[in-house]
Amino acid sequence: MNYQKSTSKSLVLTPETRKLIMLVGGALLLGVAGGFMAVALPNPLFGFGAVAGLVVAYFMLGRPIFTLMVGVSIALLLPFAVIPVKLGITLTLLEASQLALFTVWLFRLALRSDDDEQKLVSSPFDWAVLLFLGVCLFAFILGFGYVNSSDVMHNFFKLMLSIVSFFAIINIVRTQTILDKVVKLLALAGSGAGYSGLALYILPKTLQERLLLALQTIGYPTNRVLRYVEDDPAKGQRATGTSVDPNSYGGLLVLVIALLFVQLVSPKPIFKRWVLALLMLGPAAALVLTYGRGAQLGTLVVIAFVATVKYRKIWLYAIPAAIAGWLALPGNIKTRFAEGFALQDPATLMRLAEYQNALEIIQRYPWFGVGFGNAPSVDLTTGVSMIYLTIAQRMGLFGLISFLMVMGLFFAFCLKGMGRLSDPRQQAYLLGFAGGIVGALAVGVLDHYFFNIEFSHMAALFWLFMALAVAQVKIQETKAEKNEQ
Repeated sequence: MNYQKSTSKSLVLTPETRKLIMLVGGALLLGVAGGFMAVALPNPLFGFGAVAGLVVAYFMLGRPIFTLMVGVSIALLLPFAVIPVKLGITLTLLEASQLALFTVWLFRLALRSDDDEQKLVSSPFDWAVLLFLGVCLFAFILGFGYVNSSDVMHNFFKLMLSIVSFFAIINIVRTQTILDKVVKLLALAGSGAGYSGLALYILPKTLQERLLLALQTIGYPTNRVLRYVEDDPAKGQRATGTSVDPNSYGGLLVLVIALLFVQLVSPKPIFKRWVLALLMLGPAAALVLTYGRGAQLGTLVVIAFVATVKYRKIWLYAIPAAIAGWLALPGNIKTRFAEGFALQDPATLMRLAEYQNALEIIQRYPWFGVGFGNAPSVDLTTGVSMIYLTIAQRMGLFGLISFLMVMGLFFAFCLKGMGRLSDPRQQAYLLGFAGGIVGALAVGVLDHYFFNIEFSHMAALFWLFMALAVAQVKIQETKAEKNEQ
């Protein structure tokens, strides 16, 4: 074996040796998985897919950036797809990619040498994220007696995995070149998510239904594949893309639009402006067709945030553009907004009832909530369309405070980091990631999908944006330190 001796006379594995160990370990794991699949899969086509999946998995285990990009693509385009093999539990493709990413990172961490490229990267608020994770786990254990399904445990695991991936991502995205690739992928795949939803929407409903039902072969839910305003076909169909739910789809599009919008107004965009305009057109149109008022208002908050923090000239065009956009909206969308602000439509009345129910839960179980299962009392239900009340009823006030602490420290870190970035492209990246989180938090006033165990891909995207913001600042800090030496 090729090795070097350090000054402390301990063995330090060379990069070639570490790579060989990882590939051999990956080959062994893939061999075992392939054997199980050969026995478990009855259909030859599934077997072919399994072999192709093993090849992809091989590259994922050896190339963490490839693994990350696969996970990002899945979260945006096929968030509910599963591996068609059940070995105790059915893994989603996103979950499998996250596990692979975390495994590769831990391998590299365990086998790291003393060179700078293998040093552990951390953020100043890691402790707050760990505290939030700890409160999540404590609340889950505390309310475990009311968890009546293995699906709840599995979904909770996926939520925790999405949050923990934050640490893996900031350690894998270490260079500007890598971050450029991830941003380009987010822009292209995010735009694809918007255009695919738009394309589905304009197809005949029978064809839409047939295409969406075809996704059941990869584990997609098949109930209510077509969604309507207030479940009434007479009031108009809502765009869902491949995200199943129109509200969660709208939240996903808010993140995409935040990234693309900042690039569009940046003096140094990653693509040509006409390309960015085309990329943004699909998500923007799909957002309108979701009829998701929370996501649409969240997009306006993103624009206001970007204009306030960096590009103040946007304010000169924002108000006229908002007025023109309002006038161009279909009448039924205007009516929904008017009824929502007047607290008159059924969806708003339902939310108000949910808020009252959530406050009752918080009053009865104020410190650590009721956990992630059912409510302990039969007269209470745990569903509520607000991320903050969702966290408070699930994890109590301690959980809500720890979440708000993470968010406060994150934005303080971003604002401080913005002052250290001189490259307009880096500034646009950081502002786009932070803007996405601002949009998600604004959407969270009316929806809960960024902290919902049944929509783990939304949590994955939320913590991905946070991790990439940290990565951008850390990349510049590392470069500055090297220049000083």
